[in-house]
Amino acid sequence: MFRALHERNFALFWSGQFISGTGTWMQTVAMAWLVLQVSESAAVLGVVTMLQFLPMLLFVLPAGVVADRFPKWRILVAAQSLAALQALVLGALLLFGSPQIWQLSVLASTLGLSNAFNNPTQQAFIAEMVGRSLTSDAVAMNSVQFNATRMIGSGLGGLAVAQLPAYAVFFINSASFGASLLALVLMRRSELRRVQGEHSRGRGALREGLEFAFRTPAVFFILGMLAIVGTFGFNWPVAAPLIAEELLGAGPAGFGALMSALGAGSLTAGTALVALGGGKERRIIVSGASLAVFLTGLGVSRSYPVSLVLMFLAGVTGTIFTTTVNTRLQGLVPDRLRGRIMSLFVLLLIGSTPVGASLLGVGAETLGAAVTLAIFGAATGLGLAVMAVVHWIRTTGADGQ
Repeated sequence: MFRALHERNFALFWSGQFISGTGTWMQTVAMAWLVLQVSESAAVLGVVTMLQFLPMLLFVLPAGVVADRFPKWRILVAAQSLAALQALVLGALLLFGSPQIWQLSVLASTLGLSNAFNNPTQQAFIAEMVGRSLTSDAVAMNSVQFNATRMIGSGLGGLAVAQLPAYAVFFINSASFGASLLALVLMRRSELRRVQGEHSRGRGALREGLEFAFRTPAVFFILGMLAIVGTFGFNWPVAAPLIAEELLGAGPAGFGALMSALGAGSLTAGTALVALGGGKERRIIVSGASLAVFLTGLGVSRSYPVSLVLMFLAGVTGTIFTTTVNTRLQGLVPDRLRGRIMSLFVLLLIGSTPVGASLLGVGAETLGAAVTLAIFGAATGLGLAVMAVVHWIRTTGADGQ
């Protein structure tokens, strides 16, 4: 199950990301709660969340070109150093005063810029650390790490918001990046499996990746499904605090528990997928449709225990969906295009959040959180159904020619 961890570089990377990821999720919880408390507005929370993810929308595709052309190790060091600095500045603002919404927005955008280069580079870096034969295992193990830190960090973040000064959470997150940076420094870079090859330059490099994605039916289908779920199904930074505050009246500790339930479901699914291995398109369709049902249920539920269960199930199905999508893409993409195709993965999974988060925030402000969540759940299910039909028509048409 854990063959990828036998690779020294990946074991270092995994351990460092586990520590820094826990700190990042603590900050995610604290930041969402802080913005909601300062602004007392779901729409403002949606806008700040949008600004955090907007750089992903703008820069992640060029970042994929950069990841294919330059050493990924150096890109990761620079991006994670910027994220550590952002958390340090935010903690200092809270320690010495009361930050205004515009300051929170600027710092959220700074974190988004860091993530725009960090996330696709991390995805493409996996194959360099372990090789193609272990990429599927490493992707699953990376999912376990991500979801374990979401569970642990979200729970700790909720407790920290309730028990500690707000600035402490951001200082903790800044310090946690020391672990990920140390792990990168300790790697044996001579053992990395860097892919050498000819690459197009400028717009030609980006066009080459996009053409591969659009012309390869399996890749186009997977990315289309991801775009739908990323836009309508994965807006937890906005949805979770609204569920806790507006629908359940659960407070910060309850918010942290909801996020922990989401992370627990994700961890359960991620661990199971390490053993089960990569799946096919059917698993993507079933898990995405199930997520749509659970999201709709969260809009209907007024019971805290029921909502906890639904968050757990959403974590299970969401992780099955994203991990299967990731594994399938890693297996379909040629090494020389890996950075560019994985930048599309990140764009559609995370970069779509500015659209979804702003729509969810505005919808909750005008229609209420319950109705908006139900609409988003229905939109997820309908969009997946349409994409599945389009894929079926495209593949059967190609087979008939």
